[in-house]
Amino acid sequence: MSPTDSVSEDNRSDIEKGPGPLAEDVLSSTDGPVARTPTTPSAPLTELEKGLIAWDSPSDPQNPLHWPTWKRRLDMTLISIITFLSPLGSSIFAPGTALTMTDFDTTSNAIGALMITIFILGYAVGPMFLSPLSEIYGRYPVIVLSCWFFVALLIGCGFAPSMPALIIMRFLAGTGGSGVMSIAPAMVADIYPVEQRSFAMGIVLFVQSVSPAAGPICGGFIAQRLGWRWAYWILIIASGVVTILITFLMAESYAPAIVEKKTQRLRKELEREDLRSKLALEVTGLVLLKRSLVRPIKLLTRSPAVIAMSLYVATIYGMLYLLFTTIPTVFGDIYGWSIELTGLVYISFAIGMCLSLAILMKTTDKKVARLRKLNNGVFEPEMRLKGIVYFAACTGPAILVYGWTVQYRVHWIVPILALIPFGVGMVAIFLSCQTYIVDSFSVYAASAVAAVAFLRSILGAFLPFAGPPLLESLGVGWGNTVLGLIAICLTPIMPLFIRYGHQLRTKFPVQL
Repeated sequence: MSPTDSVSEDNRSDIEKGPGPLAEDVLSSTDGPVARTPTTPSAPLTELEKGLIAWDSPSDPQNPLHWPTWKRRLDMTLISIITFLSPLGSSIFAPGTALTMTDFDTTSNAIGALMITIFILGYAVGPMFLSPLSEIYGRYPVIVLSCWFFVALLIGCGFAPSMPALIIMRFLAGTGGSGVMSIAPAMVADIYPVEQRSFAMGIVLFVQSVSPAAGPICGGFIAQRLGWRWAYWILIIASGVVTILITFLMAESYAPAIVEKKTQRLRKELEREDLRSKLALEVTGLVLLKRSLVRPIKLLTRSPAVIAMSLYVATIYGMLYLLFTTIPTVFGDIYGWSIELTGLVYISFAIGMCLSLAILMKTTDKKVARLRKLNNGVFEPEMRLKGIVYFAACTGPAILVYGWTVQYRVHWIVPILALIPFGVGMVAIFLSCQTYIVDSFSVYAASAVAAVAFLRSILGAFLPFAGPPLLESLGVGWGNTVLGLIAICLTPIMPLFIRYGHQLRTKFPVQL
């Protein structure tokens, strides 16, 4: 029986509503007391005489929201490391594209670009079924299986005998690696209450964002000195070790899965087959699976919040990969740099991302706490977006400066420095948009993140194909001007949602 297989819709709906009367004014937590607020949901308690199993007390240590600090940090450390390694599979091989094409006797630049971006297409497909499955069977089994699948397909890439085989296996590897990317933010919602969520979410989204920039930095040296296949072997070793640790050390964080396991144990111990999980739905596994698989599509097509945020994140993500695929050519042709030196250009993205994350992690939770206090203790997801617009506004101008300084062959340090503000804005957009979506759909956070990941990965996979023809027809200056103006035109999404987000969420509810 799956973790969400048994109990009435009424019980589940009470849980999904979240806010409700608490048994105590303050819930205990090993990270410190969690004040009683409308954002802290009441914990459903076991009613053994009625045959309903849940938590033993409002501060039950089995509840992930009340785990010891070390247990939270262990789960988040493991998931953060693997979410750093997974995106490396998309970009660490970019500097070695020419060497790979030479090995396979391929001259088409489109095929070379497809070899890199097909991995991101797997990121679009995987979350659409892996994330909903994690809401049925729990986070742990889905993450473990998808991680081992990722490692196995990377081995296939390392032994690939031809370009078509490499492309197919990279797509499948991306599908497996996508599981942790969409489930990790949902795990943050599992483990941390809203009051502590921004910092943890910042860590997860930071490693997801900085990884594509870090990949080419080391990928250039690996490809030129050891050969392009060694980039796979190194990633296989690192991912394999972490996957082993996850398999043996990571704990299940999804509350319905934990309670279902507890229910099954008590059935045997008490010899009571009538016991049911209070966090489960009274539907068959097949019906629940169908409903869960459709959920990300519903969110992506019926929720204005998910549609707008997905579009914004997807466009900036697509621009990031467009820059990734064109930087080797731009700096190789215009500045005459080698593969190794070209890989160092990506350091500018990482610097911008680190700066952005450091500021946001230090200020966001405090700002949310202050705004909630001014709002009579009521939390609104739109509070996450306050102040972010100034960071997000950096992306468009950064691309404009980068394009024109390269066009006029200004000293190489100038376009490289121009990419730092792009990194600043990109992390701010990722962090705020994704946290906003998780806060808005906390019960189905994995499905909501999957919806965002789908559109993001589609543009990340295919927008880079527009890069070479765009730059060839318009030049580096005007080509990047088009991208910069698109980014600038999307910036008002933030202030619009700060003002009208609540109305949109309440006016267009999505039945999940």
